[in-house]
Amino acid sequence: MNDSRDYRYCELVFNYGDNGSDIYSTSPLNECSEEWWDDLDLEILADEFGAESVTKNGPQSWSMDEVIVMGSEPISVAGVDMVFGANLPPGTLETPQYEVFNPSKYQYLVWDAGKPVYELVDPEGNVYILQGYKVPKESLETLGDDFEELPDGWEYRTRVLEEELVMNLTPDEPIPSISDEFDQIYIQIPENNSSSAESS
Repeated sequence: MNDSRDYRYCELVFNYGDNGSDIYSTSPLNECSEEWWDDLDLEILADEFGAESVTKNGPQSWSMDEVIVMGSEPISVAGVDMVFGANLPPGTLETPQYEVFNPSKYQYLVWDAGKPVYELVDPEGNVYILQGYKVPKESLETLGDDFEELPDGWEYRTRVLEEELVMNLTPDEPIPSISDEFDQIYIQIPENNSSSAESS
């Protein structure tokens, strides 16, 4: 999906207990109407799909400029088509904020040169880039001022890419990810790519 930056989407997380959780997304098929999202009956969906529970994740918007997800054929969820996005190992949903978890997924992500990115940096210098944002877009630049639970030694920063950043994610390698207190997901940038941005 080209021109994905700021594209609105929603996800549903189907919890299958010891088999982990499957995430289905409306992206790139539709931008998740508020009426459909608000009217979803999660208990009915859990029963229909044989899940222990179903939770909502969103609405949110992509932070990158191109995203390709190797998912599934579309499935109809309450009359709206969604595609498979990722599998979470058992227990992932209980992972505390700012602690690493490793989803299993295929994603090809591109952030264009000259565009802003939003990152968390841990005390060891690992850089995590924001995947999808749930806060108002205009607040991303100064979001660091709004954190109340950011652990000691962590930093939130906004940077402008000097070069294109490409991440080709597969289940063959760990995909270290974290969530923040706004329930936004960040993906760790491999060390050899983390220097391709300059502070704005």
